[in-house]
Amino acid sequence: MLYRSIADALAKQIAEGVYVAGDRLPSIRDACENFRVSISTIQRAYWELENRRLAEARPQSGYYVLPRNCWPASAEVPPSADDLPEPVTINQGVFHLFSRQQTENFLNLGLAYPSPEFLPVTQIRRILRKLSRFHLEGILTPDGTADVGLKLRRQLAQMMLNAGCEVNCDEVVTTAGCKDALAFCLGAIVHRGDIVAVETPTFPGFLQLLEALGAQALEIPTDPVNGIGIDALELALEQWPIKACVLVPTCHNPVGFTMPEDRRRRLVDLAHAAQLPVIEDDIYGDLSVPTPRLRALKAYDRDGLVLYCSSVSKSMGGGLRVGWACPGKFISEVRRLKALHGVAENTLSGMVVTEFLASRGYERHMRRLVTQFQRVVCKMIAAIHAYFPEGTAAKVPTGGYVVWVQLPHVVDSWALYRLALAKNILILPGRLFAASGRYRSHFRISAAVPWNQRAEDAVRCLGALVSDLVRQGRSSPHPQKRGTVLTK
Repeated sequence: MLYRSIADALAKQIAEGVYVAGDRLPSIRDACENFRVSISTIQRAYWELENRRLAEARPQSGYYVLPRNCWPASAEVPPSADDLPEPVTINQGVFHLFSRQQTENFLNLGLAYPSPEFLPVTQIRRILRKLSRFHLEGILTPDGTADVGLKLRRQLAQMMLNAGCEVNCDEVVTTAGCKDALAFCLGAIVHRGDIVAVETPTFPGFLQLLEALGAQALEIPTDPVNGIGIDALELALEQWPIKACVLVPTCHNPVGFTMPEDRRRRLVDLAHAAQLPVIEDDIYGDLSVPTPRLRALKAYDRDGLVLYCSSVSKSMGGGLRVGWACPGKFISEVRRLKALHGVAENTLSGMVVTEFLASRGYERHMRRLVTQFQRVVCKMIAAIHAYFPEGTAAKVPTGGYVVWVQLPHVVDSWALYRLALAKNILILPGRLFAASGRYRSHFRISAAVPWNQRAEDAVRCLGALVSDLVRQGRSSPHPQKRGTVLTK
C-alpha cells in the first residue's frame, strides 16, 4: 500500500540518521507536497510510524522522532532450558523498598504509580460534589452496596469491550485493586509446593504472591519483543506439573513489550490443549500505544481458562483501590476467597469509578494520558542515553510508563539502588524481577512523573552514580559474584 511505502521511506531516513531523536518530521502539508499524495495517505503513513514506535504525535505541534531503541539482542540474561522450579524469596527486599516510598522529599522513580499531575483530579472532584449532594446516604450506609457493585460491574464489562472481551456483569468480580484480583485468582488454583510458570523478568508482585502461597516459580525464556517463549512453555509442560501460568502480555512490566496477536492465539490454544489456567494481568492494557489496542488473551478464551485481572490504579489513581477479575471457570472459588478475606465493596470509590466510566470521561482522559506518558518516556530515555555511560541500554516500551534499563555488566543495580537512596531517588533493582536473582545489572525506572528539572537532574545523578560504579567495578580485583541477593 502507498502509505506503507511512505512510512518505509521515512523509517529508512530515521535509520540512516537523516532524522534523529527529537527531530520534527515534515508537516502533513509539506509531506503531501513532497510525496504528491493526499492528506489521508500521509496521516496513515505517520500512524504507521507511531505503531512502529519510530515517531509520536504532539498536539498542535506535529510528529517527532522517538529515541531509537538501542536494546541489544543479548541484553537479557538468558534462562537455560535446564532451569528448575525455584522457591521464591524476594519479600524482604521488596518490603525494604516499599518502606522507603512514603519518605518525604524522595523522587519516586521506582514504584509504578502515576504522579497526581497525570490523574483526572478535576473530573473526580466534580463527581464527588455530585455524589455528596445527591447520594450521601448511599455513601454512608451499607444499604446501597449491592446496587453500587452491580452498576460498577456493568461499566467494567462495557469497558472490557475495548480489549475485545465480551463478558457480562455476572462474570466480573470486583476487588480492592489488581493485586487482590491476582491474589484471589492464584489462590483459586495454586497451593503450597505447586509450580507456576512465569515470564523472566516478571512483575515482582507475582513473585510476592507465589512466596506467600509457598509455590515455586518456573522461569520461562521470554523474548524482549515477542513475549513469553511458547515453545519453551510447551516443553516445560511436558517436564513439569505446572498448575498455572501468570503473565503480562500487553505493555509488559518491566520490559515494555506487547505480545503480537498471532502469539496470543498460540498461547491460548496451548493453554486449551494442556488445560492450563492462564492468569492475565492487563493493568497497563489501556495505556497501549497502538490504536486500537490488541485484544486481550481473554478475548481468545473458549473454555474459561484465562483469568483476567486489571484495575484503574494506573489511570485514575491507586488510592481508589478499584480492581476486578474475570476468572472464567474459577469464578466460584474466587468469590469464595473474596468473601473469606472479608473484602467488601468500597462504596465511595465504586461510585466514583462508575460515574467516570458512565460519563465517557475515561476515554478522553486515557487518550490524553497515553500522550503525556509517551512524551515523558521519550524524554527519559533520551536523558538516559545522554547521561549514562557506554554499555547502557534502555528499552522503549510499547505503552505504559515503565522503562527497563540494562547497565554495564560490572554494575550491580542493588548497589545503585542504595546509592540512589542516599540522593533521595528511588529505583527498582533488577533482581526483584526474577526468583533466580537474574538481572543484577538491570533496573526499572518509572516515567509516570512530570518531566521537569528535578526529574532530569535525578536521571543525570543516576548516570553519574553508574559511571562511578563502572570505574570501581573495573578496578576491583574481586568483582561481586552474580546471583548474590542483597536484602539490606
